[in-house]
Parts: sequence; C-alpha cells; structure tokens
Amino acid sequence: MTELVFLWHMHQPYYKDCLRNKYLMPWVRLHALKGYLDLPSAMKKYGVKGVVNVVPSLIEQLKDYAENNVSDAWLEHTLLDPSEMKEEQKAFVIKNFFMLNWDRLVRTSPRYNELLNKRLRYEKKLDWVETAKLFSDDEILDLQILFNLKWFGFTAREQFEKLRELDRKDCGFTKSDKEDLLEIQRKVLRSIIPLYRRLAGEGVIEISFTPFYHPIFPLVYDTDIAKRSTSQPLPAKFSYPEDAKWHLEEGKRYSEETWGRTLNGMWPAEGSVSPEIIEAAAEAGVKWLATDETILMKSLGRNDKSQVLYTPYLLKNGKNQDVTIFFRDKYLSDLLGFSFSQMKPDEAADIFVNYVKNAVANFPSNGSEPVVSVIMDGENAWESYPDNGEHFLKELFTRLSSDNGIKTTTYSEITDRGSDKFPVINSLWSGSWINGNYEIWIGNEEDNAAWGYLKRVRDFYAKYSQNHVVEPQIHSEVMRCLYRAEGSDWFWWYGPQFSTENDWLFDRLFRRHLRRVYNLLGMNYPTFLDIPISSGSAANLIVEPTSEIDPVISGRNNGYYEWAGAGRFENSQKAGGAMYNSIKLVDKILYGFNRDNLFFRIELTNPMHFYEHKKYVIKGFMMDHKNIDFALPMVRIDKTGFMIHSSNETGKIADIVGAGEAAFDEVMEFTVFSTKIGLKPGEKVKIYFKILSNEGIELERIPGNGSIEVTIPDEAALFKLWDV
Repeated sequence: MTELVFLWHMHQPYYKDCLRNKYLMPWVRLHALKGYLDLPSAMKKYGVKGVVNVVPSLIEQLKDYAENNVSDAWLEHTLLDPSEMKEEQKAFVIKNFFMLNWDRLVRTSPRYNELLNKRLRYEKKLDWVETAKLFSDDEILDLQILFNLKWFGFTAREQFEKLRELDRKDCGFTKSDKEDLLEIQRKVLRSIIPLYRRLAGEGVIEISFTPFYHPIFPLVYDTDIAKRSTSQPLPAKFSYPEDAKWHLEEGKRYSEETWGRTLNGMWPAEGSVSPEIIEAAAEAGVKWLATDETILMKSLGRNDKSQVLYTPYLLKNGKNQDVTIFFRDKYLSDLLGFSFSQMKPDEAADIFVNYVKNAVANFPSNGSEPVVSVIMDGENAWESYPDNGEHFLKELFTRLSSDNGIKTTTYSEITDRGSDKFPVINSLWSGSWINGNYEIWIGNEEDNAAWGYLKRVRDFYAKYSQNHVVEPQIHSEVMRCLYRAEGSDWFWWYGPQFSTENDWLFDRLFRRHLRRVYNLLGMNYPTFLDIPISSGSAANLIVEPTSEIDPVISGRNNGYYEWAGAGRFENSQKAGGAMYNSIKLVDKILYGFNRDNLFFRIELTNPMHFYEHKKYVIKGFMMDHKNIDFALPMVRIDKTGFMIHSSNETGKIADIVGAGEAAFDEVMEFTVFSTKIGLKPGEKVKIYFKILSNEGIELERIPGNGSIEVTIPDEAALFKLWDV
C-alpha cells in the first residue's frame, strides 16, 4: 500500500495598509470564493484526506473580511454606481477588472469577451481615462459583476442558484444583481473558517501552519545563512533570531486558537529550512515539517531520488526533541500545478495515479509503507483549469478513493504510528523549494536593497526601544509592522525573476509597513522610505538581433562569432505569476536570420544526454497569418531535415517536407527555410517553444508568457542591420 499525502498551501501576504486602514489588493477576498472553498469541499465530497496548510497572515485577513466588513480598492470600485463614477474610477475598473485567466474565465463569457476586446482595441492608443470615456454605464456595471462572478469556484456555484442564474444571464445586469452577488460573497467569506474547523474535526483534513507572516525563517534568523547555498552578493547582515522564533511560535499559537486544536505540523514559508529552524520548531512543539526533494538530495549528497524520497526522515536537535520531515515529489507536484490543466481531466488523473504507483515500485522497504508527498499552492492553479478544476478533481479524487493500492492520509496519521523505523538526516541542507537556495529572495540588487531598508528600520527600533520607554500597546504594533515587512512576498516580487503589473503596489506596501513604525512613535519617517525599490516594470527578457547571422548547424559550440549579432531570450528570468514551475529545461534561446532562413539555438540547463532516455519532444510554433509548427525528438542527431506543419483557424493546410534542418548535440540548433514555408519579407512572426513528455504533458513553455517576435527581413531592414 502506498500512502499519499496532499499538502495544499493556502497563503496571501498581509495586504492591509495600516496607515490608511485599507486593503490595497483583493486577493484574500477573491481566492476565498474559489480555492479556499473548493479544495476542502471536494476532498470531503469524494472521500480524500490531506493536509491544508493555512498561513496565519491569511487567517487574520479572512477574519477581518468576515467579522469587520472591511473593504479593498477592487471592492470599493465594485460598489460604486456607474452613473455616479468619475472617469478615473471607471478607468480603474477597465484596467483592473480583467485580472484573471482570460482563456478560461473571460473568453468563455460572450459579454466579458466583448468587453475585453473593446479594451484591447484602445489600450495602446489611449490612456486609461480616455478609454473610460468610450465605455457606457451599462458596460461598466456588467464588468463590475462579471469580474466578481468569475472568481467564484464550482462549490459556490453549486450552493447558490443565483450565481448560476447570473452565469446564464451574462449581460444586462442590474443593481439588484450586484447586491445579491456581494451578499453571496460575504456568506462565503464567513463560511471558510467554520468549514475548516468542521472538516478537521471530522478527520477529512489535517490543518498545519506556516510561521506567522510567511518569512524565510533562515534569512530572518541570519541572512548570512544564505552563504551556505549561494555565491550571490549578499546585503549587510540582517540577524534577528528572536523575530524568526516569534513568527514560528506565535504563528502556531494563533493558529491553534483559531482552529481550536493542537497543530502538529508546519510547512516553512517557501519550504525554506536550515538547521536553525529544527530546534525552534521542536521547542514550539512541532512534530513534523515538510520541504522539497531538492533539500533531501543535497542533504544526503544523492542524485537518484527513487531510492530515498518516499519515506519520512528524522531530524535530531540534540535535546531529545526529534522532528519528522517529509519531502515533496517535485515532478508530480509541478505536473498538478502547471501541466495537467492543459490535458483532459481523465487522462491527467490516470497519469497521476500511475505515476504514484510506478514511483514507489523500486523503493526499498524499511518496514513501513512508502509515502508520496504532493505539496503545492492550493489556490492559484485552479484558475488555469477548465471549470476551475472541478472535473479534474472529481476524476482524480474518485480514482484515489477507490484505488486499493493507494491510501490518502495525513502527516500526523503517519507520525502518530511512531518514528522508530524512519532514517535519520544528520546534516540538513540550507535552502528552499526553489533550486535548493534562497536566491529568489536575496542576492540580486532589488532584493538586497529591500533587506537594507528592513535592516535600517529594524536596527533603528532595536536601539530606540533600549533608550526609550515604549508603551506595551505601541511596542506590540511597531513589532507587527516589522514582522509584516519580514514576510517573503515582498522579496519574491523584487528583482528580475518574477514580475506582475502590481509590482509597484507590493513595493509601496512593503515601505508603508516600515513607515508606520515611525508613525506609531510620533516621528517623521526617513526619506529613503519614499524611494521605490522596484524598477517599476518587468525586466526586458529579450535582446533583439543586431545583424544578419549565418551559423553552421552542427549542434556544437563552435565559438562566439557564429551567433554574434543574434537575438537572445534568457529563460533564467521568469516574468509572470506567483507560481513557479520548477521543471526548467531551457536556459536560453539565441535566434536570428539572413535573407532566406531563420536560425535558432537552444541551450539546455543540462547536457542533451541527460534527457535522451526520457523521450522528450521539443515543438516549435510560429504564428502569422497562418500557424506553423514542427516537432523534434530531444536526442543527439547529426544535421538532418525535418517537416513543418502549416494550419490556420480552420485546420491543417499542408505538410512541408524538408522545410528545415536540425542538429542536436551540446546544444539544439536548427534552421527554418523561411522562403520555402512562405514567409515573406516584412512579415512579423511570433515564435515560442514547448517541451513535452512522451505522454504529451507540457513540461515547459518558452517564453513562459508571450512569444519571441521576429520580422522577416526585407532589403531595407538588412541594410539597416548591416554590420560594417
């Protein structure tokens, strides 16, 4: 029997601007309508057990919405009557009320799709206020309702007929419709915490926690711990072990008070661990914690996870307070988070179940059942699934609840049986679930600047509180501001790796948490806190070509000059959402052209021979007036011709034999004969690539969002690019 444990991580940073007593972002409210409600409800419905990890900073905000009738900027703009709105307010709605998955949730509604297309027609020609003048009051009202409506998941739709009625209506909404919709929102928000309490009492879910404001525990403890797993330049040392311990201890106490039960387990923020966290966790009464398989492999100095991954381990802290640690299966967790949404639900569910069975087939028996851990974001993935993941979860959970070879369980059920047979880890690696280090949160210029801001304010208050008498209530609130600024999310969005159109809001909120320290003390804050840290826009990931190229297609590194002048896409930098796909195969793409050809060179993160036995396929896609695609196996090959498929919106047009040549060895190089496939000078084509498993699962899309745009050169362009 294989034991399968799901851990669904529910988290949002602290979005409240305490200077203004207002939430700057709506994501706690909106995710409560979907992921926070759907997942545990589906587990109960289909008889599946698991762990739900709820971060205390999320609990605080859920309680605020449920009990104190708080608002946020998006809710305020929903409540406004369009006939009384200023153009700036309408502009906010037009700009911000499309922040959800367009393909799954906007394009599927005729009215929402119509409003999106109208916005797209003008957004690059007019500013937002000018665009707002072109939207009628009825269109604004429809947009207010559709945005809030589409955030509801399948459980709320099942519970409330009014939501299904509004889905059918789709347009021409009334003020009464909006009032009904918002009342349902309030009911759902008030139901989340009681639902979790009930399901925990019934044994459907185990609730675990994360240190209070989701800090990277080792970095708050001492940023120099990062030196153990990175060579990146680090900021001046920030070291407040007492803060790190407060997050852990108070996070556990507050969570237990909320749920009315003792909590045994913890998912450290971002799976970030180091030896320092073990003693603190044990002393706080934590019985188990979880992190990523990368930490296990680096701790053991192993490469083959199949022989070591699927069992719990013991961590000893020298005080007879052992902590059990579990490690997530990265590949399976990422398939669920990123790839299965693009597949048919039944096929994806079959792949999941078969993977679990095959993964443990060769696992050495140590007298206990093998344990497969699937740990992932419990809220963001479902927006990418059809029907918010309803049919996929039904297919998956139904299979698991009826399979005699797999038992879904919780970590406490495993640890309660005793840990005598668990192997021991004597030296725990210091790192996170991303690449086994902390480089997402420290080491680049913006991250280090943010740590510098935090250090200056934290050091200031440490000295101030030694030399001044601070009232207990003021001291408590000052420390809350500092604890909130120690959360990981601000550092996630700083730097080039991740970006969102709300980067500036995260930057502002981080600095406002620090400003309020001085406000509470009756002092003027230092001017550096007015200086934004974020560059304000996503890094430009694409460098355009500067000249014609004519490389030899060999699949080998033949020197710099062959590709000098080529364009470049760096896949090490990922713009996009809060989720991270750790299945990262491509490091960079070089691309260019001459009069008759397009050239591509793809450099992988590992040598080609590392992938050959996996039977992966790389597919290239080009889009202009027609769509062109080609597929090549990821194996070492000498230069050989390949076929290109051409299609348009009505389907297949033609197969063009001998339309390109490829050679794969140290790198993947190929050329496409642009004249042969009918690309004309002056035409623009958009290009992207996908790497697929032999089962057809999308492992990586490059670029992750958007495409590389190339203009087929005409004489004027060639003259302009000519390198003397």
